Amino acid sequence: MFTQNSSYTNTISARYYKDGSEILISQGDSRNPRKITPREAARLQGFNDNFKIVVSDLQAYKQFGNSVSVPVVRSIAKKLVYYLY
Repeated sequence: MFTQNSSYTNTISARYYKDGSEILISQGDSRNPRKITPREAARLQGFNDNFKIVVSDLQAYKQFGNSVSVPVVRSIAKKLVYYLY
């Protein structure tokens, strides 16, 4: 379970939609932990809040679990452009 004091969390997996046990968010006090939302999954992968999620939550979890982090893609692309020109 992920809390504000956790130094790291598990990866978002494409199977997260099934039960979400990989990344549960502590609610503090005695409440049960919760799954991250599709929007939170998008943010963790580097998508900004303007990115429209136009699929079901189930499909969104699959897509964000299978995606590569946007900042990683951006960094690799910059290096490729540098070496190509």
